Amino acid sequence: MTGTPKHKKPNLLIIGAQKCGTTWLHYALNKSRHFSGSTPKEVNYWNQRTLGSFEGYLGHFPDTDDATYWYESTPHYFRPPSRGMDIAARIRSGLGDIPLILLVRNPVERYLSCYTHHMLQGRLPTTTIIETVSNDLMMVELGRYFHILQHFDSHFSDINIYPYDDIAAEPENLVSRIMKDLRLESDLTAGNLNFSVNTKEKNASRHSYDVTLPRLSPAVQAELGSIYRDDVLGLQDRMNRDLSHWLTP
Repeated sequence: MTGTPKHKKPNLLIIGAQKCGTTWLHYALNKSRHFSGSTPKEVNYWNQRTLGSFEGYLGHFPDTDDATYWYESTPHYFRPPSRGMDIAARIRSGLGDIPLILLVRNPVERYLSCYTHHMLQGRLPTTTIIETVSNDLMMVELGRYFHILQHFDSHFSDINIYPYDDIAAEPENLVSRIMKDLRLESDLTAGNLNFSVNTKEKNASRHSYDVTLPRLSPAVQAELGSIYRDDVLGLQDRMNRDLSHWLTP
């Protein structure tokens, strides 16, 4: 008779942001002996209106690896309190003051990526040019990283923020910085990180002759830049990193 499988309580979360590279980072870290990532990558536990069984949640983190960190990567966690649900407070109450990882990208680019995703999923009308700014599905709100981050900062003391740009530009250095921030020695090489994550957007552009991916009209691009300007300035101070290129159309 076998005993009940043992599980670990996660001690690290990749919380977002949406459309900012969390899938790539989840699988990159899972190549390291230091990390044991959940299956599926997005557990989507803390963002449910009614929380399910905590034991069921822990079932995603089997104690089978000699890891330092057990983690999951659900970008839906990174959002402000809404309709009585405070995801940051829930996570803090359930898991304690664990370290969090946040990936961010140019919020105007993120808006376009988000719109494209929802369009391909049939949630938004098909278009080739996006002519108006819409906060449907929180498309604008979820790009206000600094605003949301300030709320998470009130619950957590160790939030590490990294730019999406570095995934393409210097993935080995990015992962090394993440491990250093988590007080680990990096055991991954450039060869380990030379992989891509297929997305429906990429597949649509490569394989479908019926789908034309949308672009932002100049007016919408300018309006979004204005909406996000103060948030970007706050975020670059928080990260101590120049993000001025995000402010240039």
